[in-house]
Amino acid sequence: MEDLKITVANNLVQCRKAAGLTQMQLAEKLNYSDKAVSKWERGESLPDLSVLVRIAEMYQVSLDYLISEHTKPPRIASKKNHRRIVVALCATGLVWLVAVIAFSLLYMFGLKEEKIWLCFLYAIPVSFILLIIFSSLWWNRFTTFAFVSGLLWTLALALFLTIVGIDGWLFFIVAVPLQVLAVFWFLLRPRKSK
Repeated sequence: MEDLKITVANNLVQCRKAAGLTQMQLAEKLNYSDKAVSKWERGESLPDLSVLVRIAEMYQVSLDYLISEHTKPPRIASKKNHRRIVVALCATGLVWLVAVIAFSLLYMFGLKEEKIWLCFLYAIPVSFILLIIFSSLWWNRFTTFAFVSGLLWTLALALFLTIVGIDGWLFFIVAVPLQVLAVFWFLLRPRKSK
């Protein structure tokens, strides 16, 4: 049993390093503490079978690979993360394409004196919404927190510049408690530990 723990520990370390992750980043992805990941990698304990399956899927290796001895580290494609970034950028680019098309159509139909430039301003919060979705699927919670913060403040700015006739600074006052809630939700949320 000790040999299995050591073998799994060595494979976990090799896979994590090949993927370019820290113990903290891996713990975030698995929703475990970095102490649990450290115990697994030192061979003090074994992760549950369901966790091993998730790790194997994440590193794109077989479960057999994680429990067998190997002489060289795996070639884990960090291209997956690059593809995710490209997908997120393409989706954000589509938002900006729609903003350009909306601006052009409004300009062609003679709305030159109106605030048609707001098409671009509202593209920023919409971009943040897409990035929040991608971040919650693929990246860690700190990235999601940054995107949520960006959404809050750019939406407040967009509303401030759009709505005339009321005190626009109130939008920023509303954004402050929402930002505090985001801090509590993303940074102080307890982690699962084993």
